[in-house]
Amino acid sequence: MSNYIVLVKQVPDVTQITDNAFDPESGTLIRTRLASVINELDAQALAFTNYMRKVGGDPQSKIIALTMGPPMAEEVLRYSLSRAADTVVLLTDKALGGADTVATANPLAFAIKKIVKDILNCGNDYYIVTGMQSVDGDTAQVPPQIAEELALPCIAYVTGTEFKNNRFGFTRIISGGSQTVAAKKLPAVITVAKYEYPLFATFARTRWANKTEFIQWTSDDIKAPIIGVKGSKTSVIRVFPPGKSARKCRQVSDVKTLAKLIVDSYSSENANVGKADSSQTPRYVLPERRADRFDRSFEGTQKEQQDYEILVEKLKELGITDISRIDDADRQNILAAAGEHFHKKALDDMLNGLKLTEPSFRGEVWVVAEHSDGTIHPATFELIGKARELADSLQTKAGVAIAGYQIEPMAKELIAAGADNIYITEDKLLSVFDPTAYRKAIADCISTHWPQIVLYAATPQGRMLAPMVSYRLGCGLTADCTGLDIRDNSRNGYIGILLQTRPALGGNVMATIRTKNSKSQMATARPGVMKRLPTDNSRKGKVINHKIRLTDDDISLQILKTELGTGDVNFAADVIVSGGKGMQNRDNYERLVGAFCDSLNKKLDTQVERGASRAAVEQGFVEHVHQVGQTGTSIGPKLYFALGISGAIQHMIGVANTETIIAINSDPNAPIFKQCDYYIVGTVEDIVPNLVQELETE
Repeated sequence: MSNYIVLVKQVPDVTQITDNAFDPESGTLIRTRLASVINELDAQALAFTNYMRKVGGDPQSKIIALTMGPPMAEEVLRYSLSRAADTVVLLTDKALGGADTVATANPLAFAIKKIVKDILNCGNDYYIVTGMQSVDGDTAQVPPQIAEELALPCIAYVTGTEFKNNRFGFTRIISGGSQTVAAKKLPAVITVAKYEYPLFATFARTRWANKTEFIQWTSDDIKAPIIGVKGSKTSVIRVFPPGKSARKCRQVSDVKTLAKLIVDSYSSENANVGKADSSQTPRYVLPERRADRFDRSFEGTQKEQQDYEILVEKLKELGITDISRIDDADRQNILAAAGEHFHKKALDDMLNGLKLTEPSFRGEVWVVAEHSDGTIHPATFELIGKARELADSLQTKAGVAIAGYQIEPMAKELIAAGADNIYITEDKLLSVFDPTAYRKAIADCISTHWPQIVLYAATPQGRMLAPMVSYRLGCGLTADCTGLDIRDNSRNGYIGILLQTRPALGGNVMATIRTKNSKSQMATARPGVMKRLPTDNSRKGKVINHKIRLTDDDISLQILKTELGTGDVNFAADVIVSGGKGMQNRDNYERLVGAFCDSLNKKLDTQVERGASRAAVEQGFVEHVHQVGQTGTSIGPKLYFALGISGAIQHMIGVANTETIIAINSDPNAPIFKQCDYYIVGTVEDIVPNLVQELETE
């Protein structure tokens, strides 16, 4: 009999976010102005768990819902009781507040231990089930970090399950397709990426849920060693609203106008690009290499830069070149000149910061390579380009850590992409990606050489591996970064640190984060955001073989079936047409997308490729090899057409490098309309045939 512990979380309702929800001074979200709801993926995980109990065939098995949060988080526990949970536990304590993912995973893991011992008393026959990620954090880091703390297998991105031969097999998303796996041993952690069969509360069960007492624990009850702000490995230094979209977001009223815009957009030499050009940002220079020893133009925030400008200007007026010779009179003069900009404590901190020249971290800048079937994932090359830039700023080398079997031939390609050193860990047990085995191999390699920065691709594999490695090594990790820059935080004693910028709350806010209390700074970066360098086959590099002993006990999963997309797809084409759930069925997809591709091919005289959203692929409209998005392929064509695609963030991540995005959707409030260049409201069945006709007659 398996029992189940479901992790649920109360989150702000990001669908209701308006400008009024932000503090105009700091740009931070005022959570009290938003309603709180259960995290949608956790609600799906609860329904998924209920299904597991049903198909597992044991109605006596227990479902325990666990949440960590303020007392008001009991609402999500009442929700859980009214649907499926038998018992609920609230972990609440002010000491737990302000935690990053490490300081969240650790107390939750210790609470799970207490549930198993004090409530379930079930040995090892249980599953921990949770949503893949929460909408307020979007990191997907906590579940694999819990698995790492508890030394359990972790099966991520799960979309379905079957119970055969007295065990569960789980279907999960992998890069390029799907895979069915089973845990070699229990307990195990399961993260749910999608389950579209919601649970509904009955009147009787709701009454029971409202009367049922829930268990409440504090940090003293679980005795977790890593909690709250003090235990966190990362720190948010700035939160701000995202910049205005570079997309035009222009509604088109008729297909004739749209047809003309399509032709004009394709022929234009000055096509709109949907992301900012990072090349305009000056490259970081270490303090000891700056022309002016007092230059602090690379501080992490604009406010810090302005404060240092005032300070340095006054120092020059006073003729001060030696900080140690500043007396009280000088300090008073500086403070008078600063006015309200900073006060005595800040001045002391800044003066100490001016004395610093040595970087806070040492070592190389690494990328953890991702590969399958002898092919390196494109995101790896993008990250090597960024690692090369960061390493040059820090006057160090760029390295790549790669684990697998018979992979040494890949080293030449990685060096040509910009790497200096390739660290190879080879073992037959690494032939296929297993999160536990790869975590052991990569973590051991990192802890042997200790690079100062480690970058992973925010793919399904990278978002699984990175949290496990970082937690094992006690390092901070920032997820899904869209910006990575070397900057100073001199006032707090940090020089040459990695500032990691990422979206949160469904893209409604941006956060800049730094690593603390760690030997390496780690981050995952979204595919398609960084730029690959031109291949240089003349580059020379060094291959370093890293030895590690692996056994069958290091393999956590048994692979039952793998289904990868088949067929030839050219996502390097200038024009890509994708169909989504709004296509309704496979016949519509074939007929409408096919006709549109043919007409574009003739009108624009270029190759046109077919794409699809994840929903279209899962409903069988087209093979997985055509999937575009975070869990498919990231693309950057000149023209991208989204037909019947709502614009979920995972899809838009994958098309971020597109020059012009054109959308057709029947929902006038479709999110994609705020992330495209041109759009027309209407069904694909009505719009596409008319658009094809206009393209043929124009």
